[in-house]
Amino acid sequence: MHYYLTLRREFLTNRDAKRAAAQLEAGENSIWKPDFNKGQILPSVLLLEELNLLQLLTPDVQLRGSDEKMVEFKALAITHRHVIKNYLNVSISEKLTSIAIAQKLLAKIDLKLDYVGRLGKRENRECVYQFVAPDDERDSIFGQWLNRDELQRFPLLCNTIFSLSLS
Repeated sequence: MHYYLTLRREFLTNRDAKRAAAQLEAGENSIWKPDFNKGQILPSVLLLEELNLLQLLTPDVQLRGSDEKMVEFKALAITHRHVIKNYLNVSISEKLTSIAIAQKLLAKIDLKLDYVGRLGKRENRECVYQFVAPDDERDSIFGQWLNRDELQRFPLLCNTIFSLSLS
């Protein structure tokens, strides 16, 4: 989901359509709705985009629960909590802080905000977080997936180029 959310959403429609076609074929022209819905990623990606989750992925930007964009983020998540539960299977409640909500949603794409420290006077301290890009080689995997998707997008062009290079 991280790949499609951040890099190549244009390939997602094709991916979901292929999965739907495969399920239709395997099910002899009938699809069991729960399996179909689970296999479709586009609604989840669109939901995460609508929540503007990517705003949290800016390195070196410190985030606090009281930040205006975090307050707006929480309000938006609370408003759409039923949709979030349906598509992402994440429970959102008003009792959660904006950072806790962000952590739950970021976990869906295997990311998180790291605790940096606390700011403020003793009576009014607030935890501070920031995004630190993971060191898990996902960029190289995403590059391979991108190559795969590009090849599937232009199979005739690739076959032609390959044929010409052999000549």
